[in-house]
Amino acid sequence: MCAGVEKPGGALVWHVMAKNTVTTLCGQRLGRRVDGASAQRAGHCSTCMALFGKLMTAPPAVGSPVGTDN
Repeated sequence: MCAGVEKPGGALVWHVMAKNTVTTLCGQRLGRRVDGASAQRAGHCSTCMALFGKLMTAPPAVGSPVGTDN
């Protein structure tokens, strides 16, 4: 999770990000740092959360370690 604006000029929200990337699940590129005090009360990006929910409920990909019977 990383705090940033929801859209340019929008409210501060928490976005979902993979490690070692600069792009969130919703496609935002977060470049500037946000101070912790401002982020404490920020909500969550609804687009990131919806996409994260879909990823968590999707069946494992064929051939992935999770999808095998070991």
